[in-house]
Amino acid sequence: MTVTGVWRGPRPETSARERRLSVASQATGLATRLEEETVEARLRVERSLFLQSLFCEPWEGGVLGEYVRAAHYTAYLRQLHVLYSTFESLLPRLRDVPLAQVLWLPELRRASALEADLAWFCGDTRSEPFACEETLLHVERMREVLEAAPHLLLAHAYTRCVLDLYPGPLKAQLVAESFELEDGSGTAFYNALTLGEVPAFRARLHERLEALRLSEDAVEEIVQEARLAFRLHARLCESLARGGPAVVLAAPR
Repeated sequence: MTVTGVWRGPRPETSARERRLSVASQATGLATRLEEETVEARLRVERSLFLQSLFCEPWEGGVLGEYVRAAHYTAYLRQLHVLYSTFESLLPRLRDVPLAQVLWLPELRRASALEADLAWFCGDTRSEPFACEETLLHVERMREVLEAAPHLLLAHAYTRCVLDLYPGPLKAQLVAESFELEDGSGTAFYNALTLGEVPAFRARLHERLEALRLSEDAVEEIVQEARLAFRLHARLCESLARGGPAVVLAAPR
């Protein structure tokens, strides 16, 4: 009891998770920190030998070159399908939480589009049998954070936006040109947004991330998790570049 008559007994203990997710008095600047503090990890992925070869460099060898390129591209789509299918399977448990305004963005649900592209390229929409070790490790991590620290899924959503959605229209064009595709065939995954829609989507994502009220500890954890997500994707690309068992030959029709 204080001199003013106010009882100052011991405060109830809170768990570490409750402290991380405690509501802050104002927005935390999460989007800005993600953009500024994950640059190195993002560039490692974007400049990986696999993605550079797949999207930015010509493949020599005529029909054989196109066949091999299609094999690698199909292998990459299969890994992405496993990742997106897993991410979407976790969403029902996060419907009525503040995080939903980011995690439930419709543009992030790309599993069905990946199935359509796989069906077009090779007629086989299976992906799990072809998942490489790095993909399974990424899947395990997403399931793990759902149970222990669901706010960290924001990092995985952000990573997918940066790697797949932002550059999607340009990658769709490169894929169409590489395989002489027409009418959007085989490019459903990267056509989530048109080139003109990308700036508005980026602004909307930035606004929603900035508006989330999280503790400083939670923001720091999300930034670290985003770096991890980028590193996991870089390892996935390195595995595919080595031509591991996940690379299954499948030329476009």
